Amino acid sequence: MKGNGRFGRDTLIGGALLLLSLAVAAAGVIVSMKTGNNNYFLGCSLPAAVLIVAGGVMVRKDLLTGEGRLLLPGGEQTIRAQVLGVTRNLRREGEKTSYYVVCRYKDPVTGREETFSSRPLDEYPGKEVIGREVTVRLDPREKGLYTVEIDELLEEIQKEKKDNEQADGVH
Repeated sequence: MKGNGRFGRDTLIGGALLLLSLAVAAAGVIVSMKTGNNNYFLGCSLPAAVLIVAGGVMVRKDLLTGEGRLLLPGGEQTIRAQVLGVTRNLRREGEKTSYYVVCRYKDPVTGREETFSSRPLDEYPGKEVIGREVTVRLDPREKGLYTVEIDELLEEIQKEKKDNEQADGVH
């Protein structure tokens, strides 16, 4: 159970409502068949339909896969993604080269992977970024909007380079 503690609970409640809807519908069918009166079936159909809709809504946000599924449950807004590499833009004559840190997040529920790119960088950040983790801030109001927070990682790598240069200079 991840997120704000509701992930999983809504699914269980939704599943229970769906099972209850089956029981109500089955009861309506059985009583209608035994009595020969279709009113019992009709009387149970409406509550069963309401339970199906309510249960489906509760289960949907946790179990839906594909494009419609929220990447994170419970309105969380940040994830940790692993840096896959650095790419650069295809520049035209006169344009300067920009570099982008590319990272990936694997959804633990569906296994679906999402790829994110950082803002353009003027300098190559170095291969040391590969395999590290960065924070990706997702915009909960608009799917597809995000920010890869790479400043902390770039500062950390610069510090490591400086420390290594100092250590090499001492020997």
